[in-house]
Amino acid sequence: MSSKTISVTDEAREHDRHFHASFALVQEARARNVKVRPHRAITPLKVTPWLLVQAIVLPLLLCGLLWWAKPMLLEAWRQIILFWSAGLNLPFSLATRLNEAGQFSLVLSNVSEEALMPGTTTLIVTTVVTLLGFVLSMRMRDAALPLKYPLRIVCVVQLITLAYFWLTPSAFPYSVARHSEELMTIGYVVMLATPVMLAVGYYILNQGLLVKLFHTALILLFLAIMVPHQVLAQAFIMQHLSVLFMPVLYICFGAVFDALVFVALYSWAVSKAPMNATL
Repeated sequence: MSSKTISVTDEAREHDRHFHASFALVQEARARNVKVRPHRAITPLKVTPWLLVQAIVLPLLLCGLLWWAKPMLLEAWRQIILFWSAGLNLPFSLATRLNEAGQFSLVLSNVSEEALMPGTTTLIVTTVVTLLGFVLSMRMRDAALPLKYPLRIVCVVQLITLAYFWLTPSAFPYSVARHSEELMTIGYVVMLATPVMLAVGYYILNQGLLVKLFHTALILLFLAIMVPHQVLAQAFIMQHLSVLFMPVLYICFGAVFDALVFVALYSWAVSKAPMNATL
């Protein structure tokens, strides 16, 4: 082996040694001077005994309070619906007999269920619009992509409903009043589950107890106001269009919609937590 080859190899090794030595010095300086903490979403959370007590006791107390207040809450929702239904030309009233829960449930006065069934024109127009929406969902790209799959789900549910009403419209077993009562039940269940879900991802944060209770109260208040108006909006659509849209409203804008609203409110509450909430 020539002396020239040996000298080139030694020189390369020397450069490599200097590079690793310099890189080690940079790492040491970074560790000493740069204090960057990982995002709290991926930071291990230390749950202290006090936080654990909050995560257990708060859901029990809040769920117990909601369970005790259920009759009053449902009655308040019915009164809100009755108040606004007069201006919206929705013939809601209360039944004259108690239901299984010992309450007067909503009924539609002086309206036959046959009057709310879709006509041929409604079926044809809805079929065309739904097919166009499904085709449009297949052409969505880039910024419109997040809307693609929700739109496709709505279209598929509506197409199945259309097939049902084209084939056996007289066998549809649900009424607008029953649909409205079930929406209120779903809303109440979401409210009842809210403290439990907050216990998993919010009450264990290192934050003041009063702040947690305040945000929880705001979330529950939002849901309590939203549910009766959700019932009114869906009843208004079915009253002026038909019960053809009841399944898509129930499946896509019932429990799923309530859950998405909770996720949005939970995200808002967590975003208000201080930077040291996960320390």
